[in-house]
Amino acid sequence: MTEIDLQIVRLLSTTAIVSLLLCHGGSVADPESKEDNIFDRTDLRQANLSGTDLSGGNLNQSDLRDASLKNADLSNAYLISAWMMGADMTGAKLEGADLTGADLSGAILTGADLTEANLWGAKMSETVLMESDLTKADLTRADLSDANLTGADMTNARLFRTDLSGAKMVDVYLIGGNFVGAHMSWADMSNSYMNRGQFSRAEFYGTDLSGADLTDADFSRAYLMRSNLSGANLNWALLAYADLTEAKLIGANLRGTKLPYADLTGADLSGADLTDADLTAIRLIKSNLSNTKMGRAYLQGLDLRGVDLSGSYLRDATIDRTYLTNANLTGADLRGATLSSVEMTGANLSGANLLKAKYDQFTLFSLSKANLEGALIDDELKRNVEAMG
Repeated sequence: MTEIDLQIVRLLSTTAIVSLLLCHGGSVADPESKEDNIFDRTDLRQANLSGTDLSGGNLNQSDLRDASLKNADLSNAYLISAWMMGADMTGAKLEGADLTGADLSGAILTGADLTEANLWGAKMSETVLMESDLTKADLTRADLSDANLTGADMTNARLFRTDLSGAKMVDVYLIGGNFVGAHMSWADMSNSYMNRGQFSRAEFYGTDLSGADLTDADFSRAYLMRSNLSGANLNWALLAYADLTEAKLIGANLRGTKLPYADLTGADLSGADLTDADLTAIRLIKSNLSNTKMGRAYLQGLDLRGVDLSGSYLRDATIDRTYLTNANLTGADLRGATLSSVEMTGANLSGANLLKAKYDQFTLFSLSKANLEGALIDDELKRNVEAMG
């Protein structure tokens, strides 16, 4: 085709373009077989195809840059490696469509239906996907950096090693999503619903997850440094070996959460609820645990030297082989707690409640070197401490 012919094609009206798509060999195709007559590698730049039925069509490697596809039906269409940068697909139907390797950078897909669509390796940087439906969509290795997914439904979506860095994902539904190894650093995921999600080894550097529902989610070995999880719901979540260095967990709900070997160095857990949590061998150096609830929590092998635990609730907790040297436990509730091989030399327990606390000889000896001014203690503990003196 000559350059003049190409220019003529680009100037065709919408009706003419659609006619070309539905014709073969100069004759109008049977509507029932139109999907066999839509050609790959078609030049449809800036074409107006709003409301057009292109379902099941073959548009692989086609050029749809800046085209208007508002409310178009592209369900089950083949758009492999298609160029769709800047295209307006507001309200378009793309369920089951194959967009493997397609370039949708800067495209508008507000309210689009992408249910079970294949977007493996698709380029979607700065794409607008507000209120879109991505249920069961495959976004493996797709680039969604700086995309706007506010209010999108991504239930059971597959985002294995997907790049979502800097993306806006407020109020997103990600229930049961697979985000293993995904990159979500600096993204805004506040108030999103991500319970039962798989986030193992995913990156969340500086990510805003405040107020998010992360119940039963798997964050094992995830990178959450300096992330904001304030007010988040992490009930029964798995955070084994997760890196939460300097993370904000103010007022977070961590009831029954498993945190063995997690790193919470410098983290702010003030007012968090860690009732029944597994805190085996976690790192809490320079962290803030003031007014935390750790009733029945299991603390084993911890270094809590100098940590602020003022006003914390540790009733019936099990504290085993833990350093609390010079820790601030003023006003802490340790009623019924089991203290085994706990080093409390120099700890400030003024105003703390130690009634019915159970302790071994090692812990008793260190308690005799702690500040117990105004603490509530049983008569037997009082006598034993005095005897140590």
